[in-house]
Amino acid sequence: MLSPMFSCSYIVDEMYLHDAQNNYISPYQGKWVGSYIGDMNGTIILNVSKSGNIEVIRLVNSNIEETYFTSLLGGGSGALNPSLSPISGFKLYGSLETKSGTWKQQNIGGSWTVTKQ
Repeated sequence: MLSPMFSCSYIVDEMYLHDAQNNYISPYQGKWVGSYIGDMNGTIILNVSKSGNIEVIRLVNSNIEETYFTSLLGGGSGALNPSLSPISGFKLYGSLETKSGTWKQQNIGGSWTVTKQ
């Protein structure tokens, strides 16, 4: 059986952790716009939320090709979680710290760059 002191301490620690997570604001929050080049060319828009979730919008000839979601990896480096688009298999690698990276889609690829708006 847990002692009441341990139990209360655990609850307080969990409350502080929850508050810290709710109050966290990613330094990369905002709208990032740029281009991807290589075997295909187009525009990418990365909408980064307060918590570090990312809406990826990929445009070709100014038309929305697809929208999918990913996130930043932990650690504060701005590294993108290289999640695969469920529609096309498009995947971004890289970091918002460097504002650049590479992209892959099946057996084609290239590079990308963005700037914060």
